[in-house]
Amino acid sequence: MEKRYEITEKQLAFLDNFIDKKYSSINEETRIELIDHLISDFEVTTENGNLSQYLSNELEFIRGFVGARINLIQKNYNREVRLKYLSFFTKIKLLPLTILGFILIYVLVSKLNNNLLWLSFFFSVFGIYGYSLLITTFKSKKIRKLEEIKLLGTGFGMGIPYLMVIFPLLIEDKKFLYDNTLFFTSYWFFALSLSIASILVLKEKKKIILEKYKHLLN
Repeated sequence: MEKRYEITEKQLAFLDNFIDKKYSSINEETRIELIDHLISDFEVTTENGNLSQYLSNELEFIRGFVGARINLIQKNYNREVRLKYLSFFTKIKLLPLTILGFILIYVLVSKLNNNLLWLSFFFSVFGIYGYSLLITTFKSKKIRKLEEIKLLGTGFGMGIPYLMVIFPLLIEDKKFLYDNTLFFTSYWFFALSLSIASILVLKEKKKIILEKYKHLLN
């Protein structure tokens, strides 16, 4: 569509400031894409060149746009965790470690008494969950506010193992878990391996994000 109006430098500065104040936690790609869209739409649709009024009318769209991009980041993050988990079973160099890990857990389930078995399960899985909280802690407030940072360690990669640890705490009789060696081995192995996959992706993403926003660390 043909432009009705050309945004001024002063209005551009106002728009930048508006987005920075309202949505300071969005990543740079989302910010640029959102501003580009708003500029294009404003120049085509405005009748009086009133940017403040235009933005007031577009608040719902802006919230939806930002929300959709955050959901996309979360979906991509979950996808990477899923692919990392599957790589434990599909990559030749990782398969021996996967098999060894399963056998080790099977031996522990077979040999340990119920109390030691529960403690080993709890601390191995919940310990990784605690570690994920530790490595997503940052001194910089600007870094902590970023949605990409907030999403680290979230999603099913840590959520499912966390629930798998909590579930046995909610039931009094854990006998059905302890008495079925293969079931409890599989239960423990799945929770632990999914946690490990999530940690590996978390550390990879953290490194990329910190490199991208290293200027905020100064």
